[in-house]
Amino acid sequence: MAGWNWSQLSVPEKVTRRFEFHSRRNLHQVAQRPILRHKLGKVLEQHFQWRGAEKILIYDDGAPYSFFFEEATPRGTGICGGIILHGADNLPKAQYSVHT
Repeated sequence: MAGWNWSQLSVPEKVTRRFEFHSRRNLHQVAQRPILRHKLGKVLEQHFQWRGAEKILIYDDGAPYSFFFEEATPRGTGICGGIILHGADNLPKAQYSVHT
């Protein structure tokens, strides 16, 4: 076993996600505001690192700039929840959070 490079055995698995927006009214509102577009992109990248998820289905929520999501897995529907914008009255300080 001498000379084996053990680091090759622990190569991290790349997680790929596919986002599908099925309702687009809130998406169009976010896309028109660069600050919100950036904040939504960050939350999608940071919070949806789930193994086994084939895609994340995203729908409009009743609140402006917010969304409902559900995870699609090979076994059916997985985690469901909301991507909610808190503080929409002050967009530069507003923050997205994920609720499951």
